[in-house]
Amino acid sequence: MPANNTIPKRLLMAAAANRSRKPILYDELGRSLTFDRMIIGCAVLSRKIEALSHRHHVGCLLPNSVTGVVATFGCNFAHKTAVILNYTFPVPTILRCCERAHLDVLLTSRQFLEKSGLADLPELLASHQIRTVFLEDLAKKIGRLAKLRGMLRVRLKRLRTERSAPDDAAIILFTSGSEAEPKAVVLTHRNLLANCGQILEAFPIGQHEVMFSALPHFHAFGLTAGAILPLLNGMKTIIGLSPLRHRENLQMIREHQATVLLSTDTFLAQMIKVAAPGDLASLRFVVAGAERLKPRTRELYEALGVTMLEGYGATEAGPVIAVNVPGATRHGTVGRILPNIEYRIEPHEGIEEGGVLHVRGPNMMKSYLHDLLESRSSLDDGWYDTGDIVTVDPEGYLAIKGRKKRFTKIAGEMISLGYIEDEVSRLSPDHQHAAIAIESDAQLKTLIRLYTNDPALTLDTIRAHFNDSRIPNTYLPREIVHMAELPVLRTGKVDYQTLQHLIRH
Repeated sequence: MPANNTIPKRLLMAAAANRSRKPILYDELGRSLTFDRMIIGCAVLSRKIEALSHRHHVGCLLPNSVTGVVATFGCNFAHKTAVILNYTFPVPTILRCCERAHLDVLLTSRQFLEKSGLADLPELLASHQIRTVFLEDLAKKIGRLAKLRGMLRVRLKRLRTERSAPDDAAIILFTSGSEAEPKAVVLTHRNLLANCGQILEAFPIGQHEVMFSALPHFHAFGLTAGAILPLLNGMKTIIGLSPLRHRENLQMIREHQATVLLSTDTFLAQMIKVAAPGDLASLRFVVAGAERLKPRTRELYEALGVTMLEGYGATEAGPVIAVNVPGATRHGTVGRILPNIEYRIEPHEGIEEGGVLHVRGPNMMKSYLHDLLESRSSLDDGWYDTGDIVTVDPEGYLAIKGRKKRFTKIAGEMISLGYIEDEVSRLSPDHQHAAIAIESDAQLKTLIRLYTNDPALTLDTIRAHFNDSRIPNTYLPREIVHMAELPVLRTGKVDYQTLQHLIRH
């Protein structure tokens, strides 16, 4: 997939190569579009989007749906950058993201805001001089004549896609905010197309496969791997509204005979608990990312004959950096680095095995948005510091040991909080666990607290397991807090910021 192009041009090329009258894109709401109808929809909507603002950035706060995909692509057809906002953020954070992206207009849906508990958002945005535009209202203004003109522009190839260049910003996404304030990541057409090409070179998935993903499009994995890649590759693409709607997602997988599923460990573990016999029978591959794939989850799906492929990435990388692929899979790793990505591992104080992963390649972000405004760069000669402690074996398989921020020093030794969580998961595989390091002036040393939703788990059982496994006492949690449910982000990651907030308050 050539990266020296733009998303609109690549979409037009994919449509030209796939003249089938069968829909290529489906959603849970019952909507579907053929390639032709999707292109015409983008052409018509792009005219409306162009007229909304003279600024280059257009905010998008939309559900996973056919309409959401068309709106995102429509921004690109209008030579605009789609700023995709995370609707699960607290409202003050959403407002800060809008201001950070210098938005003056936000595309959304009235029905979606009401269902998401955000009905008061337009009023709050107005107080920040940001206008809310509802797609329902735009749709009413698009008559038969506008649709006819759109169709003619498509047929006569007058979509003016040449206005955008490969290195123009296509999408702005915000980091998850699981550990710090979300950052605005600027991804160009080249970044996103390069990452799609890298994935397909490593894992040459065929057009006959059927992709299903309910991961939100404000998450890079859900957007790039779940929507952009399959559509540009001519694959039937099924979009679920939310990864939390397990029964509805299972129904769509079964109805459309999906063969490839994108998800995270948390949602995979939850979904298989409610799956009926045959619901997942069509699946050939499950690609898991965003968090560590637990051995128990892998075993459950492999028992169904599914090939489990764990990968790794970062929003700043578009997002995929490494992935296990059929015929080249090693359990306990996230696979090999994708083609055309350079990497280096730098030592980190207190870490004897492995070091901090730095990567460079055509898929790396243009910058953070604040970098552009301050005329500086967070990339060092194109190198991105992932902040992850990793090891690479002699055959090139990458293993993630944890985040730099998720290591703490106890008795002069660097302790991985992720390792503690993994060990507790071996003891209690069907529940969630989060280890937090608590440091305060009142304490003589750092204390590790474990949050869990396993009501039967005790410090004594953890201590016995650690002793049997010959794990040093420095790794042993000193406190345990039982919760009905751990706070998680919509991507499935544990919300460590909320847990830290609980400690401070």
